[in-house]
Amino acid sequence: MSKTKCPRCGTLTIRPGATKCPSCRAWVSSPKLAGSRVQFGALGLVLLAAGLGGFGMLAGGAAVLASQGRLGGKRPPATTPPPALPTSSAALPPAASASALSSASASTAPTADTPPPAAEAPAAFAVATTIRLDAPPIDLTVADDEAMFFVLCEDGTLRAHALDSGAEKARARLPGKGTGLRRLPAGRLAVLGVSTGLPVVNTASWLSGAAPAAYLKKVDVKGALDVAASGDPPVVVVATSQGSRVVRLAGPELTADGEILFPTPIRGVAPLPSSAGARLLVLLDGRAPTEPGSVIVLDPAAKPFGGARAAWSSLLEPRASTVPPAASSERALLFDRATAKVMGFSVGAEPRLAPAGPQPIAAFPWPGDRAVVIGAAGEATLVSLERREVLATVALGGVPSSAVLSPEGRTILVALGGGPRGKGATTVALGGEPLRIVSTLQTGEGSHVVSVAPRGRLALVAAASARVVTVLRRP
Repeated sequence: MSKTKCPRCGTLTIRPGATKCPSCRAWVSSPKLAGSRVQFGALGLVLLAAGLGGFGMLAGGAAVLASQGRLGGKRPPATTPPPALPTSSAALPPAASASALSSASASTAPTADTPPPAAEAPAAFAVATTIRLDAPPIDLTVADDEAMFFVLCEDGTLRAHALDSGAEKARARLPGKGTGLRRLPAGRLAVLGVSTGLPVVNTASWLSGAAPAAYLKKVDVKGALDVAASGDPPVVVVATSQGSRVVRLAGPELTADGEILFPTPIRGVAPLPSSAGARLLVLLDGRAPTEPGSVIVLDPAAKPFGGARAAWSSLLEPRASTVPPAASSERALLFDRATAKVMGFSVGAEPRLAPAGPQPIAAFPWPGDRAVVIGAAGEATLVSLERREVLATVALGGVPSSAVLSPEGRTILVALGGGPRGKGATTVALGGEPLRIVSTLQTGEGSHVVSVAPRGRLALVAAASARVVTVLRRP
Protein backbone atom coordinates (compact mmCIF):
# COMPACT_ATOMS: atom_id res chain seq x y z
CA MET A 1 0.00 0.00 0.00
CA SER A 2 1.53 3.35 -1.06
CA LYS A 3 1.74 6.23 1.42
CA THR A 4 1.97 9.96 0.90
CA LYS A 5 3.95 12.67 2.70
CA CYS A 6 2.18 14.86 5.30
CA PRO A 7 2.16 18.50 4.09
CA ARG A 8 2.70 19.72 7.68
CA CYS A 9 5.29 17.43 9.34
CA GLY A 10 6.77 15.86 6.16
CA THR A 11 6.56 12.22 7.35
CA LEU A 12 5.58 9.50 4.89
CA THR A 13 2.73 8.04 6.94
CA ILE A 14 -0.54 9.06 5.29
CA ARG A 15 -2.51 6.28 3.59
CA PRO A 16 -4.69 6.92 0.54
CA GLY A 17 -8.14 8.32 1.47
CA ALA A 18 -7.06 9.43 4.94
CA THR A 19 -7.95 12.95 6.09
CA LYS A 20 -5.69 13.22 9.16
CA CYS A 21 -1.93 12.54 9.65
CA PRO A 22 -1.33 9.76 12.23
CA SER A 23 1.91 11.41 13.35
CA CYS A 24 1.06 15.10 13.92
CA ARG A 25 -2.76 14.67 13.90
CA ALA A 26 -3.12 17.51 11.40
CA TRP A 27 -6.11 17.58 8.99
CA VAL A 28 -5.06 16.79 5.46
CA SER A 29 -8.52 17.79 4.09
CA SER A 30 -11.59 19.34 5.81
CA PRO A 31 -14.26 16.87 6.93
CA LYS A 32 -17.44 17.04 4.79
CA LEU A 33 -20.95 15.95 5.72
CA ALA A 34 -22.95 17.30 2.84
CA GLY A 35 -22.90 15.00 -0.10
CA SER A 36 -21.47 12.09 1.82
CA ARG A 37 -23.31 8.81 1.92
CA VAL A 38 -24.30 7.21 5.17
CA GLN A 39 -24.87 3.49 5.25
CA PHE A 40 -27.05 1.70 7.77
CA GLY A 41 -27.42 -1.90 8.62
CA ALA A 42 -30.80 -3.48 9.35
CA LEU A 43 -30.50 -2.74 13.06
CA GLY A 44 -29.58 0.88 12.32
CA LEU A 45 -32.70 1.36 10.18
CA VAL A 46 -34.93 -0.02 12.92
CA LEU A 47 -33.40 2.27 15.52
CA LEU A 48 -33.70 5.29 13.23
CA ALA A 49 -37.39 4.58 12.57
CA ALA A 50 -38.07 4.15 16.28
CA GLY A 51 -36.31 7.41 17.08
CA LEU A 52 -38.27 9.35 14.48
CA GLY A 53 -41.53 7.77 15.66
CA GLY A 54 -40.76 8.64 19.30
CA PHE A 55 -40.00 12.23 18.35
CA GLY A 56 -43.30 12.43 16.49
CA MET A 57 -45.18 11.06 19.45
CA LEU A 58 -43.56 13.62 21.73
CA ALA A 59 -44.34 16.46 19.35
CA GLY A 60 -47.94 15.31 18.94
CA GLY A 61 -48.40 14.93 22.70
CA ALA A 62 -47.01 18.41 23.25
CA ALA A 63 -49.46 19.82 20.72
CA VAL A 64 -52.40 18.11 22.43
CA LEU A 65 -51.32 19.37 25.86
CA ALA A 66 -50.89 22.88 24.51
CA SER A 67 -54.34 22.82 22.93
CA GLN A 68 -55.86 21.71 26.25
CA GLY A 69 -54.05 24.38 28.23
CA ARG A 70 -52.00 21.82 30.20
CA LEU A 71 -48.59 22.78 28.87
CA GLY A 72 -47.04 25.47 31.01
CA GLY A 73 -49.84 25.67 33.60
CA LYS A 74 -52.67 23.79 35.26
CA ARG A 75 -56.18 23.87 33.89
CA PRO A 76 -58.98 23.24 36.39
CA PRO A 77 -61.51 20.52 35.72
CA ALA A 78 -64.51 21.57 33.68
CA THR A 79 -67.93 21.74 35.26
CA THR A 80 -71.33 21.10 33.83
CA PRO A 81 -73.68 24.04 33.27
CA PRO A 82 -76.50 24.48 35.76
CA PRO A 83 -79.77 23.06 34.51
CA ALA A 84 -82.11 25.29 32.58
CA LEU A 85 -85.23 26.20 34.48
CA PRO A 86 -87.98 23.73 33.58
CA THR A 87 -91.31 25.05 32.38
CA SER A 88 -93.22 23.11 35.02
CA SER A 89 -91.96 20.87 37.73
CA ALA A 90 -93.28 20.60 41.24
CA ALA A 91 -90.45 18.43 42.54
CA LEU A 92 -86.97 19.68 43.25
CA PRO A 93 -84.40 17.79 41.15
CA PRO A 94 -81.62 16.15 43.15
CA ALA A 95 -78.54 18.34 43.47
CA ALA A 96 -75.47 17.20 41.61
CA SER A 97 -72.44 16.30 43.69
CA ALA A 98 -69.27 18.38 43.64
CA SER A 99 -67.20 15.41 42.45
CA ALA A 100 -69.54 14.72 39.55
CA LEU A 101 -69.47 18.35 38.51
CA SER A 102 -65.69 18.52 38.62
CA SER A 103 -65.30 15.48 36.36
CA ALA A 104 -67.98 16.36 33.80
CA SER A 105 -67.17 17.93 30.44
CA ALA A 106 -67.85 21.59 29.78
CA SER A 107 -70.31 22.20 26.96
CA THR A 108 -68.84 25.53 25.89
CA ALA A 109 -65.45 27.12 26.26
CA PRO A 110 -65.37 30.31 28.34
CA THR A 111 -64.63 33.60 26.64
CA ALA A 112 -61.16 34.92 27.35
CA ASP A 113 -61.08 37.79 29.77
CA THR A 114 -59.63 40.99 28.36
CA PRO A 115 -58.74 43.37 31.15
CA PRO A 116 -59.07 47.01 30.16
CA PRO A 117 -55.86 48.97 29.63
CA ALA A 118 -54.26 50.84 32.47
CA ALA A 119 -56.26 53.97 33.23
CA GLU A 120 -56.33 56.82 35.65
CA ALA A 121 -57.80 56.11 39.07
CA PRO A 122 -61.48 57.00 39.48
CA ALA A 123 -62.32 60.22 41.26
CA ALA A 124 -61.53 59.75 44.94
CA PHE A 125 -64.12 60.07 47.70
CA ALA A 126 -63.65 62.74 50.36
CA VAL A 127 -65.35 63.25 53.72
CA ALA A 128 -68.17 65.78 53.28
CA THR A 129 -69.73 65.80 56.74
CA THR A 130 -70.10 63.74 59.91
CA ILE A 131 -73.51 63.31 61.56
CA ARG A 132 -73.69 62.36 65.21
CA LEU A 133 -76.42 60.09 66.58
CA ASP A 134 -77.62 59.33 70.10
CA ALA A 135 -77.72 55.55 69.44
CA PRO A 136 -75.37 53.14 67.63
CA PRO A 137 -76.33 52.73 63.95
CA ILE A 138 -76.92 49.17 62.71
CA ASP A 139 -77.64 49.73 59.01
CA LEU A 140 -78.41 52.56 56.61
CA THR A 141 -79.44 53.28 53.03
CA VAL A 142 -79.91 56.27 50.71
CA ALA A 143 -83.27 57.27 49.23
CA ASP A 144 -83.76 56.92 45.50
CA ASP A 145 -83.80 60.70 45.00
CA GLU A 146 -80.66 61.08 47.20
CA ALA A 147 -82.33 63.82 49.25
CA MET A 148 -82.64 61.67 52.39
CA PHE A 149 -80.96 58.75 54.03
CA PHE A 150 -82.41 56.28 56.53
CA VAL A 151 -80.67 54.81 59.59
CA LEU A 152 -81.69 51.76 61.57
CA CYS A 153 -80.47 52.18 65.16
CA GLU A 154 -79.83 49.79 68.01
CA ASP A 155 -82.60 51.28 70.14
CA GLY A 156 -85.26 49.93 67.73
CA THR A 157 -85.85 53.16 65.83
CA LEU A 158 -85.74 54.06 62.15
CA ARG A 159 -84.59 57.60 61.41
CA ALA A 160 -84.68 59.85 58.34
CA HIS A 161 -81.98 62.49 57.83
CA ALA A 162 -81.50 65.15 55.17
CA LEU A 163 -78.38 64.43 53.14
CA ASP A 164 -77.38 68.05 52.65
CA SER A 165 -77.57 69.16 56.27
CA GLY A 166 -77.67 65.90 58.20
CA ALA A 167 -80.68 67.10 60.19
CA GLU A 168 -83.08 64.44 61.48
CA LYS A 169 -86.44 64.79 59.73
CA ALA A 170 -88.42 61.89 61.17
CA ARG A 171 -88.15 59.04 63.66
CA ALA A 172 -90.28 55.88 63.84
CA ARG A 173 -90.49 53.31 66.60
CA LEU A 174 -90.38 49.80 65.15
CA PRO A 175 -92.13 46.69 66.57
CA GLY A 176 -88.81 45.12 67.57
CA LYS A 177 -85.07 45.51 67.02
CA GLY A 178 -84.07 44.92 63.43
CA THR A 179 -80.78 43.71 62.01
CA GLY A 180 -80.77 45.28 58.55
CA LEU A 181 -82.51 47.42 55.94
CA ARG A 182 -83.55 46.61 52.37
CA ARG A 183 -84.91 49.08 49.83
CA LEU A 184 -88.08 48.00 48.04
CA PRO A 185 -89.79 49.52 44.99
CA ALA A 186 -92.13 52.50 45.38
CA GLY A 187 -90.03 54.13 48.10
CA ARG A 188 -90.54 51.44 50.75
CA LEU A 189 -88.11 50.03 53.30
CA ALA A 190 -88.10 46.50 54.76
CA VAL A 191 -86.57 45.92 58.21
CA LEU A 192 -84.91 42.50 58.60
CA GLY A 193 -84.53 40.39 61.72
CA VAL A 194 -87.71 41.29 63.64
CA SER A 195 -89.04 38.10 65.21
CA THR A 196 -92.70 39.16 65.26
CA GLY A 197 -93.02 40.00 61.56
CA LEU A 198 -91.54 42.00 58.68
CA PRO A 199 -91.96 45.78 59.17
CA VAL A 200 -92.36 47.66 55.86
CA VAL A 201 -92.24 51.47 55.93
CA ASN A 202 -93.73 53.66 53.21
CA THR A 203 -91.20 56.51 53.35
CA ALA A 204 -93.33 59.04 51.41
CA SER A 205 -96.24 58.73 53.86
CA TRP A 206 -93.86 58.70 56.82
CA LEU A 207 -92.09 61.91 55.78
CA SER A 208 -95.38 63.63 55.05
CA GLY A 209 -96.35 63.31 58.72
CA ALA A 210 -98.89 60.49 58.45
CA ALA A 211 -99.81 58.37 61.46
CA PRO A 212 -97.89 55.10 62.01
CA ALA A 213 -100.88 53.04 60.89
CA ALA A 214 -100.67 54.73 57.49
CA TYR A 215 -96.96 54.27 56.81
CA LEU A 216 -95.98 51.17 58.85
CA LYS A 217 -97.17 47.70 57.85
CA LYS A 218 -96.11 44.46 59.53
CA VAL A 219 -96.12 41.56 57.10
CA ASP A 220 -96.65 38.14 58.62
CA VAL A 221 -93.16 36.83 57.87
CA LYS A 222 -91.17 36.31 61.06
CA GLY A 223 -87.41 36.50 61.32
CA ALA A 224 -86.76 37.73 57.76
CA LEU A 225 -83.09 37.39 56.89
CA ASP A 226 -83.13 38.67 53.30
CA VAL A 227 -85.45 40.36 50.81
CA ALA A 228 -85.18 40.65 47.02
CA ALA A 229 -87.38 42.44 44.49
CA SER A 230 -87.25 41.82 40.75
CA GLY A 231 -89.33 42.01 37.59
CA ASP A 232 -91.85 44.54 36.29
CA PRO A 233 -94.24 44.80 38.01
CA PRO A 234 -91.85 43.96 40.86
CA VAL A 235 -92.23 40.76 42.81
CA VAL A 236 -90.98 40.79 46.40
CA VAL A 237 -89.55 37.57 47.85
CA VAL A 238 -88.61 37.16 51.51
CA ALA A 239 -86.32 34.50 52.98
CA THR A 240 -86.84 33.68 56.64
CA SER A 241 -84.76 31.78 59.15
CA GLN A 242 -87.87 30.44 60.87
CA GLY A 243 -88.69 27.18 59.12
CA SER A 244 -86.32 27.81 56.19
CA ARG A 245 -89.09 29.40 54.14
CA VAL A 246 -89.14 31.63 51.08
CA VAL A 247 -92.35 33.66 50.82
CA ARG A 248 -93.61 35.66 47.84
CA LEU A 249 -95.41 38.95 48.50
CA ALA A 250 -97.73 40.28 45.79
CA GLY A 251 -99.55 43.52 45.10
CA PRO A 252 -99.23 46.93 46.72
CA GLU A 253 -100.35 45.48 50.06
CA LEU A 254 -97.58 42.86 49.97
CA THR A 255 -99.91 39.96 50.56
CA ALA A 256 -98.34 36.51 50.86
CA ASP A 257 -99.47 34.39 47.90
CA GLY A 258 -97.07 31.45 48.00
CA GLU A 259 -94.17 29.92 49.90
CA ILE A 260 -91.52 27.22 49.58
CA LEU A 261 -90.10 25.14 52.43
CA PHE A 262 -86.50 23.93 52.26
CA PRO A 263 -84.84 21.15 54.27
CA THR A 264 -81.64 23.10 55.02
CA PRO A 265 -80.91 26.62 56.33
CA ILE A 266 -81.31 29.53 53.91
CA ARG A 267 -78.40 31.95 53.76
CA GLY A 268 -79.81 34.49 51.35
CA VAL A 269 -81.55 35.26 48.09
CA ALA A 270 -80.17 37.08 45.05
CA PRO A 271 -81.85 38.32 41.86
CA LEU A 272 -80.50 36.98 38.56
CA PRO A 273 -81.39 39.11 35.50
CA SER A 274 -82.07 37.06 32.39
CA SER A 275 -83.21 37.74 28.85
CA ALA A 276 -85.79 35.02 29.38
CA GLY A 277 -87.20 36.84 32.42
CA ALA A 278 -86.09 37.59 35.95
CA ARG A 279 -84.83 34.66 38.01
CA LEU A 280 -84.16 34.31 41.72
CA LEU A 281 -81.33 32.41 43.40
CA VAL A 282 -81.95 30.85 46.81
CA LEU A 283 -78.69 29.99 48.58
CA LEU A 284 -78.83 27.00 50.93
CA ASP A 285 -76.31 25.42 53.28
CA GLY A 286 -75.69 21.67 53.17
CA ARG A 287 -77.32 19.16 55.47
CA ALA A 288 -73.97 18.69 57.23
CA PRO A 289 -70.84 20.89 57.37
CA THR A 290 -69.03 18.58 54.94
CA GLU A 291 -71.90 18.35 52.42
CA PRO A 292 -72.27 20.85 49.59
CA GLY A 293 -74.97 23.46 49.74
CA SER A 294 -77.35 24.23 46.91
CA VAL A 295 -78.20 27.06 44.57
CA ILE A 296 -81.91 26.96 43.74
CA VAL A 297 -82.98 28.74 40.55
CA LEU A 298 -86.63 29.70 40.27
CA ASP A 299 -88.97 32.09 38.50
CA PRO A 300 -90.29 34.45 41.19
CA ALA A 301 -93.41 35.28 39.16
CA ALA A 302 -94.38 31.70 38.26
CA LYS A 303 -97.71 30.32 39.41
CA PRO A 304 -97.78 28.37 41.60
CA PHE A 305 -94.78 29.88 43.34
CA GLY A 306 -91.87 27.44 43.17
CA GLY A 307 -93.63 25.18 40.69
CA ALA A 308 -90.74 25.57 38.25
CA ARG A 309 -87.28 25.41 39.78
CA ALA A 310 -83.93 23.73 39.40
CA ALA A 311 -81.01 22.98 41.71
CA TRP A 312 -77.26 23.15 41.27
CA SER A 313 -74.74 22.06 43.87
CA SER A 314 -71.01 22.63 44.17
CA LEU A 315 -70.29 25.19 46.90
CA LEU A 316 -70.34 24.27 50.60
CA GLU A 317 -71.55 27.69 51.78
CA PRO A 318 -72.87 29.67 48.78
CA ARG A 319 -73.15 33.42 49.35
CA ALA A 320 -73.84 36.46 47.17
CA SER A 321 -73.07 40.15 47.60
CA THR A 322 -75.59 42.86 46.77
CA VAL A 323 -74.76 44.35 43.36
CA PRO A 324 -76.35 47.53 41.96
CA PRO A 325 -78.57 46.87 38.91
CA ALA A 326 -76.44 49.18 36.76
CA ALA A 327 -73.34 47.06 37.46
CA SER A 328 -74.96 43.65 37.05
CA SER A 329 -75.43 41.42 34.02
CA GLU A 330 -77.06 38.10 33.29
CA ARG A 331 -74.45 36.36 35.44
CA ALA A 332 -74.55 36.28 39.23
CA LEU A 333 -71.31 36.22 41.21
CA LEU A 334 -71.30 33.78 44.12
CA PHE A 335 -68.59 32.98 46.63
CA ASP A 336 -67.95 30.10 49.01
CA ARG A 337 -66.75 30.99 52.48
CA ALA A 338 -65.84 27.39 53.32
CA THR A 339 -63.60 26.59 50.33
CA ALA A 340 -62.47 30.15 49.45
CA LYS A 341 -63.82 30.02 45.90
CA VAL A 342 -65.67 32.48 43.69
CA MET A 343 -68.01 31.49 40.89
CA GLY A 344 -69.67 33.17 37.93
CA PHE A 345 -73.15 31.65 37.65
CA SER A 346 -75.81 31.92 34.96
CA VAL A 347 -78.63 29.68 33.83
CA GLY A 348 -77.73 27.32 30.98
CA ALA A 349 -74.01 28.23 30.87
CA GLU A 350 -70.88 26.76 32.35
CA PRO A 351 -70.19 27.96 35.91
CA ARG A 352 -66.62 29.19 36.31
CA LEU A 353 -64.99 28.45 39.64
CA ALA A 354 -61.83 30.32 40.65
CA PRO A 355 -59.77 30.80 43.83
CA ALA A 356 -61.05 33.68 45.94
CA GLY A 357 -58.35 34.34 48.50
CA PRO A 358 -58.70 33.43 52.20
CA GLN A 359 -61.92 33.97 54.17
CA PRO A 360 -64.09 35.78 51.60
CA ILE A 361 -66.87 38.01 52.97
CA ALA A 362 -67.90 39.76 49.73
CA ALA A 363 -67.33 39.42 45.98
CA PHE A 364 -68.07 41.82 43.13
CA PRO A 365 -67.86 41.65 39.32
CA TRP A 366 -65.00 43.65 37.81
CA PRO A 367 -64.43 44.83 34.21
CA GLY A 368 -62.77 42.34 31.88
CA ASP A 369 -64.61 39.21 33.13
CA ARG A 370 -62.85 39.40 36.46
CA ALA A 371 -63.92 39.58 40.10
CA VAL A 372 -62.71 41.33 43.24
CA VAL A 373 -63.09 39.35 46.45
CA ILE A 374 -62.85 40.99 49.88
CA GLY A 375 -61.31 38.71 52.51
CA ALA A 376 -61.74 38.85 56.28
CA ALA A 377 -57.96 38.64 56.68
CA GLY A 378 -57.61 42.15 55.22
CA GLU A 379 -56.94 41.60 51.52
CA ALA A 380 -58.71 42.33 48.25
CA THR A 381 -58.07 39.59 45.67
CA LEU A 382 -58.38 40.25 41.94
CA VAL A 383 -59.39 37.03 40.15
CA SER A 384 -59.63 35.98 36.51
CA LEU A 385 -62.80 33.93 36.07
CA GLU A 386 -61.75 32.71 32.63
CA ARG A 387 -58.26 31.59 33.65
CA ARG A 388 -59.36 30.46 37.12
CA GLU A 389 -56.45 32.14 38.86
CA VAL A 390 -55.53 34.99 41.17
CA LEU A 391 -54.17 38.01 39.31
CA ALA A 392 -53.26 40.33 42.19
CA THR A 393 -53.83 41.05 45.86
CA VAL A 394 -54.15 44.42 47.59
CA ALA A 395 -53.58 44.89 51.33
CA LEU A 396 -56.49 46.86 52.78
CA GLY A 397 -54.73 48.05 55.93
CA GLY A 398 -57.36 46.68 58.32
CA VAL A 399 -59.99 44.05 58.93
CA PRO A 400 -63.08 44.57 56.73
CA SER A 401 -66.59 44.60 58.16
CA SER A 402 -68.52 45.18 54.93
CA ALA A 403 -68.07 46.30 51.34
CA VAL A 404 -70.20 47.71 48.55
CA LEU A 405 -69.82 48.21 44.80
CA SER A 406 -70.61 51.55 43.17
CA PRO A 407 -73.34 51.62 40.47
CA GLU A 408 -70.86 52.07 37.59
CA GLY A 409 -68.99 48.96 38.78
CA ARG A 410 -65.50 50.50 39.05
CA THR A 411 -65.17 51.46 42.73
CA ILE A 412 -65.47 49.30 45.84
CA LEU A 413 -65.82 50.89 49.27
CA VAL A 414 -64.66 48.75 52.20
CA ALA A 415 -65.35 49.64 55.84
CA LEU A 416 -62.40 48.51 57.97
CA GLY A 417 -64.17 48.33 61.31
CA GLY A 418 -62.82 44.91 62.21
CA GLY A 419 -66.13 43.07 62.37
CA PRO A 420 -69.30 43.72 64.44
CA ARG A 421 -67.36 44.61 67.61
CA GLY A 422 -64.22 45.98 66.03
CA LYS A 423 -62.75 49.42 66.62
CA GLY A 424 -61.40 50.18 63.16
CA ALA A 425 -62.08 53.76 62.08
CA THR A 426 -61.23 53.90 58.36
CA THR A 427 -62.88 53.18 55.02
CA VAL A 428 -60.93 52.60 51.81
CA ALA A 429 -61.95 52.98 48.16
CA LEU A 430 -60.57 50.43 45.68
CA GLY A 431 -60.36 51.14 41.96
CA GLY A 432 -58.17 51.82 38.96
CA GLU A 433 -56.01 49.67 36.69
CA PRO A 434 -54.05 48.09 38.24
CA LEU A 435 -56.37 47.63 41.21
CA ARG A 436 -55.25 49.71 44.17
CA ILE A 437 -56.46 51.84 47.08
CA VAL A 438 -57.37 55.26 45.67
CA SER A 439 -58.46 56.88 48.94
CA THR A 440 -58.38 56.19 52.69
CA LEU A 441 -60.93 58.02 54.83
CA GLN A 442 -61.51 58.48 58.54
CA THR A 443 -65.10 57.39 59.16
CA GLY A 444 -65.33 56.80 62.91
CA GLU A 445 -64.52 54.03 65.35
CA GLY A 446 -66.36 50.83 64.57
CA SER A 447 -67.02 51.62 60.88
CA HIS A 448 -69.03 48.60 59.84
CA VAL A 449 -71.67 49.40 57.18
CA VAL A 450 -71.30 51.17 53.82
CA SER A 451 -74.06 52.29 51.46
CA VAL A 452 -73.68 53.99 48.06
CA ALA A 453 -76.30 56.33 46.59
CA PRO A 454 -77.97 55.27 43.31
CA ARG A 455 -75.96 57.75 41.20
CA GLY A 456 -72.66 56.70 42.77
CA ARG A 457 -71.32 60.09 43.87
CA LEU A 458 -72.45 59.85 47.47
CA ALA A 459 -71.73 57.17 50.04
CA LEU A 460 -72.49 56.70 53.74
CA VAL A 461 -70.53 54.86 56.40
CA ALA A 462 -72.07 53.94 59.76
CA ALA A 463 -69.75 53.66 62.77
CA ALA A 464 -71.32 51.89 65.75
CA SER A 465 -68.78 52.69 68.47
CA ALA A 466 -68.47 56.36 67.49
CA ARG A 467 -72.26 56.67 66.91
CA VAL A 468 -71.73 58.63 63.73
CA VAL A 469 -72.67 58.51 60.05
CA THR A 470 -70.02 59.86 57.68
CA VAL A 471 -71.13 61.26 54.34
CA LEU A 472 -68.61 60.78 51.51
CA ARG A 473 -68.67 62.66 48.21
CA ARG A 474 -66.71 62.59 44.98
CA PRO A 475 -66.78 64.88 41.92
